[in-house]
Amino acid sequence: MNRLVLIGNGFDLAHGLKTSYKDFICWYWYKWGEKLLSSPNKKESDELCSFTLNESIELAGWYLVWKSKYNHLKKNPLEPFNPIEIVGTAMSDRDLCEFIFISPLLQKIWKQFMLGWVDVENEYYSLLRQRTSPIRPYTEQDIKDLNIHLNTLQSYLIKYLRKEEEKVTEIKEGVKNKIYRRIMKDEIAVTNQRYSGNRLGDSAPSSIMLLNFNYTKTPELYLTESSNVRINYIHGNLNNPQSIIFGYGDELDDDYKRIQNLNENECLRHIKSIKYLEADNYRRMLEFVESSPFQIVIMGHSCGNSDRTLLNTLFEHKNCVSIKPYYYKNKETGKDNYLELVQNISRNFKDMKLMRDRVVNKTFTEPLTSY
Repeated sequence: MNRLVLIGNGFDLAHGLKTSYKDFICWYWYKWGEKLLSSPNKKESDELCSFTLNESIELAGWYLVWKSKYNHLKKNPLEPFNPIEIVGTAMSDRDLCEFIFISPLLQKIWKQFMLGWVDVENEYYSLLRQRTSPIRPYTEQDIKDLNIHLNTLQSYLIKYLRKEEEKVTEIKEGVKNKIYRRIMKDEIAVTNQRYSGNRLGDSAPSSIMLLNFNYTKTPELYLTESSNVRINYIHGNLNNPQSIIFGYGDELDDDYKRIQNLNENECLRHIKSIKYLEADNYRRMLEFVESSPFQIVIMGHSCGNSDRTLLNTLFEHKNCVSIKPYYYKNKETGKDNYLELVQNISRNFKDMKLMRDRVVNKTFTEPLTSY
């Protein structure tokens, strides 16, 4: 029996990398603050937002404004300005900033960020549905603009993740043991035990595929020359930016068929199931799951709707005999997200009876690691 390990953002977080979308958005605004602090211009912009100095401020650029008018923002005159505070001031002070443009996508992301949780891909698809709603007239340019904004975010995300990937990371023995450990009989779906004559279970996996939904190389820590483990960068990797798949993948959503029937290719530009055809990663994954019965192990993947099409293919595959979710546990509060994770998993099933049989119950699983 084989093992397919689904590696998501929680895997990188467990190895000390700040790769969450929340970390990324904080970095994005920090870089904007640095830009405004050093800008000799009255206007600064990228594809996502722009800031323009008020005409009444008779100074050549932003850096002179902070130097001559806003020193009071510093708690200590000897300390440098806080870039995040600079952005906040530019946004809120109408005497300072005459015009602020923030793209609808970034506005939506920022709103979710302030609520404590953000998923960029979900927010993109939400806007795509809104902009193609039957009750709202739209133009091709509306969709092109949305895709331009997502492309810009993707380019910034690649830059940010490359910086994070440079950090030294070490093998977690607990994670290594979970990747290689034996598949136990109690983890196997009851129907598979019955039809296999109890031949499945209590054995080491014959072959392991690390299906990496991240763009980072963290899973490579767990490769050895003699191992039976391979990595599949299903969404591409940072060494090849052209390979990156960043968008949405929920063909089970009620609105997807409607969007598809619009006969507008721009609407499908960032749909994952179409982008998979640009490389052979998806095909290699299919070859792996078709070759033998396999157990799915979930390590740091939230199993949210943005990967729903692919996850449904795996979770309901005829050769899948077990889905074992390793969950997150807060070591300070003792609270864990097992139930939330299983709720997300359930949304990727059409057959709920099959879901209840295949998903390993909490008795036989544990936290991925303490982080």
